Order: sequence, then C-alpha cells, then structure tokens
Amino acid sequence: MTIKKLVAAFALSAFAPLSMAAIVASDNFDYKAGELNAQSGGTGWAGAWTANTGVTHVVTPGVALNGGNALQISGNNNNAAYRQLGAAFSGNSLYVDFYVQIDNGALTANDFMSLWLDVGTTGEHLSAPNIGIKADGSGTNDVFVRTSGFAGAFAPNSNIGSNNDVTYHIVGLLSRTGSGNYDSFALWLNPELGDLSTPDAYMIGNTGISQISHIGFRSANLDSGDILLIDGLQLSTTWKEALRVPEPGTVALLGLGLLGLSLTKKRKA
Repeated sequence: MTIKKLVAAFALSAFAPLSMAAIVASDNFDYKAGELNAQSGGTGWAGAWTANTGVTHVVTPGVALNGGNALQISGNNNNAAYRQLGAAFSGNSLYVDFYVQIDNGALTANDFMSLWLDVGTTGEHLSAPNIGIKADGSGTNDVFVRTSGFAGAFAPNSNIGSNNDVTYHIVGLLSRTGSGNYDSFALWLNPELGDLSTPDAYMIGNTGISQISHIGFRSANLDSGDILLIDGLQLSTTWKEALRVPEPGTVALLGLGLLGLSLTKKRKA
C-alpha cells in the first residue's frame, strides 16, 4: 500500500455512510473494584473477560481516565486480559481506541503494554497487529503500532514514560487494500477530528490474518511498582466513533435538552 492510497483510505473512512457506522465492541470497565476475570459488561462480546488475577484488577483511579473505574495492569503476562468478539470482524477497516495512564512508576527501556488483535488467545501474539506502549528508555518515542513482529512505528515525541496521572487517547486504524490479510496499521496519539489524514505513525506489512475474533492486552518488562491504567476500550468502524463525536441528531437533542434546562432555570428565577 502506498502512502497516497493510505491517505485515500483514511479519507473514505471519514465519510462512511451512517448504515455502516457501528460500535463493534466496547467496555468502559465500570465494574466493582476487584478482579476483571469473569466480568461481562460492555457490548459486542461473545462472553466474559479472561484475565490473569495476579496482573489485572479493576480499580477506582485517583485521576479518572474516561469516568468511572478502570483496568489496572501491574505485572507481566502475554494474555493479561482477553475477550472474544460477539462475531468475528472481517471488514476492511477497523478502528481501535482506548485511554491509557501511567498511575505509578516510570517506564524504562522496552517496558511494554499493548492491545493485540488476533484469531486466537495463545502465544505472545507477535505475529498479530499490536498497538500501545513500547518505551524506548530515552523519553522520546513510547507509543507504537505494528502489523507483526518485534519492530514497530512510533509516534514522534510520544514521551509519556514518566508523566504519571496524565491520560492519553490512543487510536489505531487496521486496514487492508484488497480481499487478503490486513496490511496496514495507523496510529494517532490524542487526535482531533481534523487529523484523520495525518496519522502520527503507521506501519505497512502483512499481519497474517484476514479477520479479528479476539482482542487482549499483553504486558512485558514492567518493573515492580509500574502500574498502568486503561479505560474506554472501543472497536468501531468510523473515525467519528473512534473520537467519540456524537452524530448531529444527538448533538441537536443535547442542545434542546440544555435549552430546556436553561429555560426552566429562567422560569424559576
């Protein structure tokens, strides 16, 4: 895939018809504080979370990420937490996004936490697309994306390694050019609506998979005391959904609601 085709694909996805717009799956981790394992909230899933109880917990953050509780990762496991989609996704473009925060500790060289997208739950998921944190140790490029393998493309100046209690929004677009395997993965860090055609990083390469049936989190090389928080996990089909932009009708209804509240307040005065 050329850069020109990649940008064109981004532009087309921005104008997807409403009939194609959908949240494929989502979870805000608004569970009771404790274990994530066997929790089954959110939408678009075939069953509950399977989570390593020594590595993951649901906690109430000191500084909220996306409101409510969040997933905490404080150890290392190839399948720290994973879940099956309600139906395997085989469309040409899939947005993934989540909020992440360093709650404690400081990321050093090769500290790693990623969201993987795959067709199974075994192994290290090195041959599958990954997006998340792969700290370089120098505080310059800590947020990465990759289609497969150990290498990756990094968002420039994504020096988040020691910025505790700061929330970052990571957005990815996994796509393909034809009917074969997914072959492109783009990354945005804290994007705005007009940033679609200018990803912070992207990687081109065969992922080896043509559909997504499972997603999960992998952590590696985290030191004792390193704590990461994740919230607002979402898989969707449009850029606006990935950026949580409400549809115009919703905005209008919200406006009417606010207007009604305003008028009510005026009448009571």
